[in-house]
Amino acid sequence: METKQQFTPRATESATHLEARKRAPGAPSVWLVLGLLALHQLALTLVHYGLMPVMGVTPGTSLAVSSTIIVSSMIMLGVIGIDLRKPGRGQATLLTLPALNAGTLITMVAGLLIAQIPLGILALKGATVWQSGAVSHLAVGRALAGTGYTLSSVVLLIATVVIAPFTEEVLYRGYLLGALIGRIPHLLCALISAALFVSLHFEPANLIASLCLGLGAAVCALRTRSVLPGLAIHIASNAFGMWYATLG
Repeated sequence: METKQQFTPRATESATHLEARKRAPGAPSVWLVLGLLALHQLALTLVHYGLMPVMGVTPGTSLAVSSTIIVSSMIMLGVIGIDLRKPGRGQATLLTLPALNAGTLITMVAGLLIAQIPLGILALKGATVWQSGAVSHLAVGRALAGTGYTLSSVVLLIATVVIAPFTEEVLYRGYLLGALIGRIPHLLCALISAALFVSLHFEPANLIASLCLGLGAAVCALRTRSVLPGLAIHIASNAFGMWYATLG
């Protein structure tokens, strides 16, 4: 005699929750991701402080900064392009389109608010953007301020506002979160992603800003299962930051 299995709403909800926490097929290993992050850091260092002086370019200048970003991004995206040939890797690393709905928009607004917490801190101190932005302590800001309105400044802006965010989001949100989702709670995923993102921007003047941006972008990636919403926030934040660094 056949017995029908009964499912309660609670059991169905629990099963759905467990299904959502499973690792996606094609997810990268943690060791692979750590290797990619280390390679990125190494490429940035060797290009800026090794290759640039050999080519007669002074480290810290706009040409050195933009060249470092572009060359290191080409290296990393080349390696990632080879890895993405593996079945299911693109979806597992969140390199997909997000759902075009109100939920995605709300998530992006929340992520942007998290990313702009440093401005709230300035406001609580009684400072405005114009009062506190006259002097930049960021290397990229100093490089931009020293170029004026030249071709070098345009290249630096493209490298900083578009190329760097794309590479970083693929690595720190796509690959890193893709390796962590299903292994640990989402809160820890976001914190780890943001902390490692800070290590890439380890300048005293940029620690809080990069931490908040990392958290905001991670929230977007985890909620939408796509790097694109966080990338939009990253691009907007970098564009504003470059303008902010030249005030005065």
